[in-house]
Amino acid sequence: MNWRKHTRILPALAIGAIALAGCGDDNGTNPVTAPTAPTNVEVQVNGTSATVSWTPGANATGQTVTVSDVANVLPDEVEVLNNNTTSSVQFENLSPATYTAVVTASNTAGSANSAAETFTIADEEPTSVVVSGVLSADETWTADKTWILDGPVTVGTDCGPDPANPTGTCNPVVLTVEAGTTVTARRQPTNPNVRASFLIVSRGSQLIADATGANGVKPAEADVIVFTSDAPRGQRARGDWGGIVLNGRAPINSGDQASGEGDSGFYGGIDDDDSSGILRGVRVEFAGDDVTATDQLNGIAFQGTGAGTTVDFVQVHYNVDDGTEPFGGSTSQTHMVMTGIGDDSFDGTDGYRGFIQFAIAQQRADDADQGLELSNNGDDGTLTPISTAVIANATIVGASKGAIGALGTESDIGLLQREGSAWRIYNSIITNFNDSGFCIEDAVSQSRADAAMGGSLTAGQYLALTSSILWANQNRDTDADVNFADACGGGYDMQAFFETVTFNNMVADPQLPASSLDVGTMMAPPDFTPAAMPAGYTPFDVSGLNGEDGTIAGIILPTDGRTLQATDYAGAIEPGAANLWYDGWTVWAPDGSDSRPNADGQ
Repeated sequence: MNWRKHTRILPALAIGAIALAGCGDDNGTNPVTAPTAPTNVEVQVNGTSATVSWTPGANATGQTVTVSDVANVLPDEVEVLNNNTTSSVQFENLSPATYTAVVTASNTAGSANSAAETFTIADEEPTSVVVSGVLSADETWTADKTWILDGPVTVGTDCGPDPANPTGTCNPVVLTVEAGTTVTARRQPTNPNVRASFLIVSRGSQLIADATGANGVKPAEADVIVFTSDAPRGQRARGDWGGIVLNGRAPINSGDQASGEGDSGFYGGIDDDDSSGILRGVRVEFAGDDVTATDQLNGIAFQGTGAGTTVDFVQVHYNVDDGTEPFGGSTSQTHMVMTGIGDDSFDGTDGYRGFIQFAIAQQRADDADQGLELSNNGDDGTLTPISTAVIANATIVGASKGAIGALGTESDIGLLQREGSAWRIYNSIITNFNDSGFCIEDAVSQSRADAAMGGSLTAGQYLALTSSILWANQNRDTDADVNFADACGGGYDMQAFFETVTFNNMVADPQLPASSLDVGTMMAPPDFTPAAMPAGYTPFDVSGLNGEDGTIAGIILPTDGRTLQATDYAGAIEPGAANLWYDGWTVWAPDGSDSRPNADGQ
């Protein structure tokens, strides 16, 4: 900061009077009384400004306020006044230092100094912090700054698969991100040999990003923790950065442990209840990284994370690859929103045994794939633990018609069960997909579908699509109920499975508002509230899956107390709901124009 001599000299006649040598009046008969010293000097500091106030002394005709650097390195700041009535002066643009303020009263008979008052101008706090490399000690990222990821950022170092027996260079670290914090990530470099920015949490470490402090509490927008691109709003795009990877120590079926996508570290282990932290009231925007055609970063990858990990009220917006994908483990996800995802809105594989309830996916036709792509293992569909996860109360909207379909013909299958899947889907709505409403792709998954039609309720032996609604899939021009025409299953009779009487599925109009096909903004989001359930709809009571009885459950319940909730409706939103759980904290614009500003305020 530049220093300047700050002197204000007021009317010359008055200043001249101070300089007169006489000690009396014009006739020399009335001597002038010397002034008394100013008192009660106080200083109020506001940033780089300091306001000096005082009580003037008696008999003065002029006053001088001097601010001096205690270290005597910086020049004095001086204010000269030609009166004895002013009682405060402000000094601006002071450099960081400790100062004294002295007020001097003067007249032709002399001068008198006040007592000195000491004050300090502190260094200005930075408004942004750049973070790179490995975090080796606990940190808290506060909401008064913007935190900028520069390249891959890793929380802690790997502690191995067994919490009781740490291995290697184990260094567990907790990264806490305060409510209302914005984290931006520097965009994909033009050099293909340089990795994008993304955040990795190592096994044994935790990310605590908690906007609400309680499950089931909708976050306020001001409290949401946002991970986004560092591009200006209106210029953000899929793949600007890499996303979030959580590595945990829960069991997987791809080995005792595995190496994560994007060289994101090892995951997997022996602790079903392992905790990688809390994501509650979080948005992840414009992320994803196509490292190679088969090695891609999701918006959030739950790699072997356990039931001790809390995930509630989370949005992934405009990601290159999948929105969220659990690779095994048992982390449950509630109140989830996936918008404009470039691949599958929800994915999962490798022995995932958590649940997902109250979930919305709205695809955009410029780039999309499946709504739900659910697997067990791509190398061997029979590997254990088998993916026996549950999805309940999902509203999955493809992009074959409406404003969200204006840019292309993407958005394929609403629900794809594949690679030995034993996932169970209940009370859900799947609509507006180009190829088909659902498909059971491979022989192992089809055998599990046959077991379900035969009445099996042993977790891992059957898959389910129950009390769910298909509508307007595989037809771009009308709402005809052609939902089963896709050939992905090699001739397997999808319609016979879907229409099994005991499954209570329906091909019926779910009566979603027209705006469910709109792009929307934060201030005017799409509406996914059904007017009513179709006549004859029968829900499935998913609360009965909460018990671990070895037959119908097959899920690991969260340690934070969340359970599957019984509902009497299909989809993520209750018909006629007045308070939409996704309203007010989710973004919808494809360019980030309704999101948070970056570190430059753009």
